[in-house]
This record gives sequence, structure tokens and C-alpha cells, in this order.
Amino acid sequence: MNDDLKKLYRALGYTGPLPGDESLESFAVSAVGDAALGAAPALVEDPAEKPPLDAAGLERLERELKDRPRKTLAQVRQMWDPGMTMPRLRKILAATRRALENPADVRAEIEPETEAVSFSATALPPEINFPGMDDPEIIIDPDDRKFENDDLAGILAWAIFAGPFVGTVPDKKNFRFHDAQDPLSFVYDLIEPSPDKPLKIALFSDFGVGRYYSDHIAKQFRRDRFPYVIHLGDVYYAGRASEFRDNFEKQIDPILDFSRVFALNSNHEMYSGGIPYFNYIKKRAEHPSGIQQQQSSYFCLRSARFQIVGIDTAFFEQGRYKEKKLQDWLANVLRLGRDTNRVNILLSADHPYRYGDKDPTKLLRKDLKTLVLDDKLVDLWFWGNTHYCALFNHNLTEGNDFQVAPFVGSCIGHAGYPYDTLKPKPGDDLPAPLLFLETESRFMRSNVRSDKGNNGYCVLQLNADGSIGLKYIDWMSNLRFAASLTRDHADQPLRVTPVPI
Repeated sequence: MNDDLKKLYRALGYTGPLPGDESLESFAVSAVGDAALGAAPALVEDPAEKPPLDAAGLERLERELKDRPRKTLAQVRQMWDPGMTMPRLRKILAATRRALENPADVRAEIEPETEAVSFSATALPPEINFPGMDDPEIIIDPDDRKFENDDLAGILAWAIFAGPFVGTVPDKKNFRFHDAQDPLSFVYDLIEPSPDKPLKIALFSDFGVGRYYSDHIAKQFRRDRFPYVIHLGDVYYAGRASEFRDNFEKQIDPILDFSRVFALNSNHEMYSGGIPYFNYIKKRAEHPSGIQQQQSSYFCLRSARFQIVGIDTAFFEQGRYKEKKLQDWLANVLRLGRDTNRVNILLSADHPYRYGDKDPTKLLRKDLKTLVLDDKLVDLWFWGNTHYCALFNHNLTEGNDFQVAPFVGSCIGHAGYPYDTLKPKPGDDLPAPLLFLETESRFMRSNVRSDKGNNGYCVLQLNADGSIGLKYIDWMSNLRFAASLTRDHADQPLRVTPVPI
């Protein structure tokens, strides 16, 4: 690999190993055969750290597009942009070819776009002020556009870093199933809330970007010392080992001493076969704090009045839940929760429905129809993957085709990924009654980056009397919305009451 190409990869933000790097050995696997012969061990590609797209990889991708155009386009849409068109994809691949063939020239073009402006707190408008904004370790750079696709650098980064994973399918041999003979397999005791000490749990999703706004969310986790912190998935671009290191572990590992961290997998973790994701779970379980419990990509946290159930909707097929062994586990967990009068709280990477689309997804109307729509075993459902924040009420109106929402639902896919600011308009399709929608831009009520939505997370508060509190907090520590959820009887839906803020 020539130096100009390596410099291009670095300019686009790649921090993983490249041939000739001193750090390569920490990511590579030694070939035992060479060592046995007395030769210096050869370094072979680590499946957890697939290198960026090169000329040979681009040729393979172009062949795939030629031989299987519809399938390849569908994979790119799933990985990158649901609105991707064939003409646009061809233009992107042409731009990528030019970059790989002329890396020095293209690097000169993009470096003005990728140079950090390094805004200080005093350089921002005076109305922008929040606790911790002067932290010297977190540089607030409004011109940081990594993971955005609206310039040459953004387009090339997605193509070069995500492109090698088009068509990747996780090896089913790597999946970690529960013990079917043990009814408590992957079920963990949840700390009991007391009247004077409710249990507060931080829920967040689509966090793994390593930008200043996600770093400030992680700083709040350190400050508030939540007993539980649960991520609903997505470490970008493709859940590589280096991306986990830089965009997730760096931010989350400091809380492992006092927070039980659980993490679901979404589609981006699966592009690297899920290997770094499962390695992270294993490594985290060995943390010296001794409080980390997660063993696989699904779990149940159970207390006397509540169950928090995380499911894997990405490993076997994105957005689906068809694996029978997993279905049986979930059915047993949810039915036990209902039979014992617990509130069933479901967590998933993927969505049952989305703002702007009144139709439920296949995950809801097919895979989980019996448990969720027919038997109404889910009371409250959180998800990510779609990039916005909203809280929806249940919808039990007579005459609905699917009674789309017999549960309270919340999308929290806004903890890191730079999503467009939502601009609702009359007539937008709603799958269920809307209680809250985050419509502010990243720097609220300011002209700074008004094009990008406000990032944040949710605090789920479980109370000793069986009631629930929800608080939606943004990356600058602003309380954006709050609600109280109660019910009189276990067979009734939760009643949502907004709380003045």
C-alpha cells in the first residue's frame, strides 16, 4: 500500500491498522504454520478489523453491482442510505475509483473539509452554554461533519470504510444461545427500587460515532452514575475493532466500575460479522468491578414489579425476529412477566413502526404479532436504528387493521448519529398518537448547525410502587420532555401523563 493511499485513509478518519503501522500486530493474527517452520510469523487479516476498500475491493463491489444489481443496491440501502438510487451509487463508485487511483490529488481536495476548526467555548455564541461545555478534553467543533454524506469526504468515507462489508453475513456458529434447559439463562436480577431511591436507567442508541455530542452524553453518564446503562445498538461505520475502541469503549469503559452496561447489536455491528461486538461483551464481563452481567446479544433484567427484555433483531436478519429458539425464549419471558403482574419493557435495535409511516414493520406485524399485537404482552417498547427521538402513546382505536400500538413506544435513535433536524408538517403519517417529538437542532434555538437534530438519550425511572418515569435529556443536559406512566391493574395499558418541565 503506497503512502498516498494510507494518508487518504487517515484523512478520511480511519484509525485502524494499515500495512507498515507499528500497531498492526495488535490487530493481526499470526500464522502458526510460518512460526512452526522457524520463519517470522506472517500477519493475516483480522476478521474483526477488515481494512478499508482498495482497488481490488472496489472491483469486487462493482462486479457484485453488475451481476446482482438489485441485491447489491438493497444491501447498500440497508447499510448506508435507504434512499440510495442506482445512478447515485454508480456516481459514488466512480468518485471512489478516482480517489483510490489518485489519492494525493483527492486528499488535497478534501483536507480543507476535514481540518478541525477547534471551536472553544468562548468562540460559540453566548446563548450556547451548558454544564461541562468547557471541558478541554471534548472540543466542540460545529464544523465536524464526520458520518455526514453531504460532501466529498463524507461520501468517500462511507464508500471506503463501509464498502468492504457489502454482502457480509455473520457466521451463525459465532452466535451465543441461552441454555434451553435453564429457565433463568440470560435472566439477571434487576436492582429493586425503594420508596426513597427509585432505579434510574440510561437508555441510548446509535451512539457509536465518537463525536463531541456523543462524548458529552457519556460525560453525563459518568456524572450521574446510573446503576444501569443500556445501548440499543450501532457502532459506526461497521463495528470494526478499531471503531469499537474509538467510538464506544473509550467513552463507556470509564463507567464500568459503577454502571452495569448492556449493549444490543444493530446492523452496523453485524457488518463486521459481530466479532468485535461479541468480543466486547466477553471482555466487559471480565471487568474487575465484577458487576458486568451480559453474556450474549439478548437478556432479561427482572425485579419484583418490572422486566426489561432486550432482543436481537440484527444477527440473523436485520429488523426481523424469526429464529425459533429466540422466539420461544422471548415468549416464556414475556408470559411469565404478565402472569406475575410485572411491567414488560421491551428493547430492540429495530423499530416496530416509525414517524411518518403509518404502517407497522414486519418485525411487529409478522414476527411479534402474536406476542405483542394479539396477546398484548409488551407494555413499553424502546428502539433505535431510525434516527430521531419520539414518544408515542398506545393506539387501541376500534377498527385499526393491526391495532398498531397496544403499547407505549419510544424511538431513541439519536444519541450520536448526525441526523437531519425534523420539520414536521400537518398531514405527516403517524403510526400512533404522538406525545413528544424532538424537533430542535443540535445547538438549540441557535443558527449553529441548525441542519442537524438534537442528540440525546432517555432516563427510565422505575419506582417502588410500580409506576415509571421518563425523562428525555439532550447532549447539553437540557431536559426536553418528561412523563409519568401508571396503571391501575396489570392487564391495563400504561397511562401516560406528561410532566411539566
